[in-house]
Amino acid sequence: PVYRSPTKNELSFSQEEYSATSVGSHSLEEENCNIEKKYEDLKRQLEKMEIENKELACQLKKEDESLQWSQLQLEEKISECNGLTRQLELALEEGRKMVAEELEKMSRRGQALQTKMLVLEAEVREGQEKKTQLLCIFHHNKKHHEVHLRLENSLRKSENKSQSMRNYVQFLRASYIITLG
Repeated sequence: PVYRSPTKNELSFSQEEYSATSVGSHSLEEENCNIEKKYEDLKRQLEKMEIENKELACQLKKEDESLQWSQLQLEEKISECNGLTRQLELALEEGRKMVAEELEKMSRRGQALQTKMLVLEAEVREGQEKKTQLLCIFHHNKKHHEVHLRLENSLRKSENKSQSMRNYVQFLRASYIITLG
């Protein structure tokens, strides 16, 4: 609400009222002069207040515009933050999926390696068993071969002895024929 200054008429008294209360023409002029001064003073104060009101209204308008601009910037930042938050959530979810997939792959690889290790361990055991069997066969064959060599040696000795005896018998026969002959 804007303050309205009183008009000259509102401030002045009617002539009749003044006559009834005044003492003389000098005091009437003096009083009139005082009223005029008060009127001018009030008018100046009113003009000053109107100027201050306009300045305050301008300042308030600027502050309101600044507040609206700040509100728009804040809303933009909030929107930007919400967008970044969504991107981060998506990236985090994607990262979790990748980690889960890698863990699953590693688990499958681990299981495959474990299966392979079990197969290799079985093959090693089988190889050791075959080696043990082959060593047994080898030792058996070695003993058999040694026995065979001994027998062969004995047979050779026996054949040599037999041949020596045949030769001796032939010699004796030949000697007997010659001596008896």
